[in-house]
Amino acid sequence: MTLFNKIFSFHPSKSFVSKVQFLFLLWLLTLPFGSNLFHFSFGFFTIYPNLILTLALLPLALLVIKTFKKLDILFIVFLFIWTIFEIIVVGMNGVSKEALFDIRSLLMQFLIATALIGVYQFIGKNAFLHTFIIGLRCFLFILLCAGVIEFLTGIHFAGQKTTELMELPVGNIFYAPMFIYQNPNDYLVYLIFIFLLLNVFDEKIRNHSWFKILIFLIIFVFSIFADSNFAKLISSAIIVISAVEILSAHLKRGFNKTSFFAYLIVFVCFVITLVSNPLFIGPKYHNGASYRLNGISIIEEKNNQISVLTAKEAFSKSKQKSVIQYLDSIHTKSPNGSSNIRKNLILNGIDFIKSEPVFGLGPGGFAQKLKHEQQKYYIGTQTSPHHFPIEVISQYGIFGWVYFIFLFFISIRLLQLHKKLDRNYKVALLLLFLSVPVLWMMPSAFLYLNIHCLFIPLILIQLNMIEDKPNLNDIKQ
Repeated sequence: MTLFNKIFSFHPSKSFVSKVQFLFLLWLLTLPFGSNLFHFSFGFFTIYPNLILTLALLPLALLVIKTFKKLDILFIVFLFIWTIFEIIVVGMNGVSKEALFDIRSLLMQFLIATALIGVYQFIGKNAFLHTFIIGLRCFLFILLCAGVIEFLTGIHFAGQKTTELMELPVGNIFYAPMFIYQNPNDYLVYLIFIFLLLNVFDEKIRNHSWFKILIFLIIFVFSIFADSNFAKLISSAIIVISAVEILSAHLKRGFNKTSFFAYLIVFVCFVITLVSNPLFIGPKYHNGASYRLNGISIIEEKNNQISVLTAKEAFSKSKQKSVIQYLDSIHTKSPNGSSNIRKNLILNGIDFIKSEPVFGLGPGGFAQKLKHEQQKYYIGTQTSPHHFPIEVISQYGIFGWVYFIFLFFISIRLLQLHKKLDRNYKVALLLLFLSVPVLWMMPSAFLYLNIHCLFIPLILIQLNMIEDKPNLNDIKQ
């Protein structure tokens, strides 16, 4: 036996596998909290439980590296080379805050991918799936609980966003849930992504369309108050798809008179209630334009007497109309509008890709360009890409292209393997793959959200779950 085989021919005991499984569960349970849980800062880096657990699980990959598939090794080696190359680039070009942030994100992607695939190969399919589902369910539970509490009370974890809320010229605004992520879009990315992953891995949730509708109704309400059009799009689409699943399932089972008449009666009751009671048509539909005037007061001083009048009291109908038109023109034509800024960030990113097509701008390069006003299109104060493909390709060039080519290849391969498998499973995968490009455009940047670092490793693990025969640890379960 060669030295390599002696080192890497490792056969763990059942108790050792159980301990690793417990560490993996702890890793999943601390994942939602990131560096906000018992963190210790040493200036240029922060130590926290989830990072410690990631490093503790990392050596497992070496112990079972002989069981890794070629795609697993290819991806991990690619991430390692990518990270090392970008560290060298930063060393040559100079260190900035943005560059360190991106290097940290690349490094975490490598560590998480290696640890996750290593754990799967070490504890086996059954133990991994069981533990992973528990972890994701807990992740979803804590996000929903925190979201509902924040939504009802307006109490958030303090941070940059809460400071902004106190400086807004409005009162009693709660904003949508943020949890510890300091941004409703980031919160919604985690919430949607976690549930879509559960939909793939968790058979009980995958086959429970009513539960999916309930969760995405909650997400839809959150997305309305966050004013997140992307989250509205995903949640409304999945609600419709889940409703169609329920309808098709009923049709397959045949006509059920009791069920049909129950739904029919409750629907008729709703229609009767709707037509027999007066309705309040809110300002959004009835008088939205003049509603703007309610927030405007006119202060006048005559003969040392101060009087406060509303705009409706102070202005004639014609003047009210002109004020409304002016306010609307500010709202619709403002260059600081969200859609306009996002579009311009993408256009600037395309220009950056054209200027540095091979190696890109380097870590932090996108933000540095915009900070020094080296862009063609107006972006206000925004310096983050808000678009993952644009961010990765513009900053990392050929590495970014390879990343997406690899993702496309394994996604197609996974879908091909499921041709003869459960229909609900294939639908769950399609929902995940179709939602991901939308989720890529929601946060300001990409890899700083750990949920994105999980994506490709989990696709690879899904491939392994289908292709692998039960290993020794699976049999022990």
